[in-house]
Amino acid sequence: MSTSILSYLWGKAKTPIGDGPSYQPLAYHCLDVAACADAILIREPEATRNRMAAIFGLEWEEARPWLLLVVACHDLGKACPGFQAKWPDILSLTGLWQPRIPMTNINHAFISQIALAKLLRGKGWPDELADLTADAVGCHHGSRASPTTLDHLAGTQSAIGKDDWEQAREALVEALAAVFQPVGVPANQTLSGPDFMLLSGLTSFADWIGSNEEVFHYGVPSDFPDLKDWFEKRRALADRALDAIGWESRTPLSREAKTFGQIFGFPPRPLQKAIADALVAMEGPAILLVEAPMGEGKTEAAFFAHLEMQRRFGHRGLYVALPTKATGNAMFKRTLKFLRSQGSNRKLDLQLLHGGTLLSPTGTLEPVDDRHNGATL
Repeated sequence: MSTSILSYLWGKAKTPIGDGPSYQPLAYHCLDVAACADAILIREPEATRNRMAAIFGLEWEEARPWLLLVVACHDLGKACPGFQAKWPDILSLTGLWQPRIPMTNINHAFISQIALAKLLRGKGWPDELADLTADAVGCHHGSRASPTTLDHLAGTQSAIGKDDWEQAREALVEALAAVFQPVGVPANQTLSGPDFMLLSGLTSFADWIGSNEEVFHYGVPSDFPDLKDWFEKRRALADRALDAIGWESRTPLSREAKTFGQIFGFPPRPLQKAIADALVAMEGPAILLVEAPMGEGKTEAAFFAHLEMQRRFGHRGLYVALPTKATGNAMFKRTLKFLRSQGSNRKLDLQLLHGGTLLSPTGTLEPVDDRHNGATL
């Protein structure tokens, strides 16, 4: 399969402006999304990267190339007759087989799932792991194919194409693999439910960022042979795109241990001291359940626990749930004051979330773009 054919497989298209390109080669878009996935993961705590690597039963350095490759293959199914037939003039340049009545309404993500599962098995992946990984990547638009749908598409030439289409998809994956150079095979045999959702969520988020045409401008087919260079250039754009939406590196509010008195300016009550003592004994992420009467200082205890567990275990984000809109409004201000008291100069992303947010003086008076590590109420 020649690179000239791959360069005419398009992934994104638009009405041309001036002399600019009117479509983005599929390989370019795949690499754009992989670049975004890489940028997202690098900004996460080490614990998050290790958790993502554990999906495949590998260490991070071994897992990263595989993660980027499978995320890049999210749109592998666009290399099919039905999708490419939406632009007949470009399809004719590929020389690939064209059905008399192409299935232009096809869900290309389902074709991605079918093709990726087969290709991963061909690379030595365990069958169940290959199938579920392809499934997780294939539902990046929010729709998950039923086994019946997949069987039907896999057996329909106008959907999946003939042998030359399969060869085109294989060539595309090999071209992407040459950029990331994964070695060996994953150690795990399957994906757990949480593993599935982590991989699917990463793919969906990366695709959303990488599809922003204002940042990821279209390339031209003449650039196609140098995919490694393309990936490096787009990796820099991915950082710029994440900066623009405030998705900063995940760092703890407090980099060093602080006592309760240092944080709040008063000595802890008995309940608060008991929680501080319990935190010292924790050796990993945990659920801390506190039950006490009103006025015992549960809120400050929870804030203290958040700081300490975030610092020690790489936790990210804060979610504060209250039973009513009124209590949520009051806690919003209290939480914002606490976060700002930590002396962090980062932007805070603190959102008040309930049905009356737009009508709430609390929600409208506070700056929406004051960003933190995903605090939500």
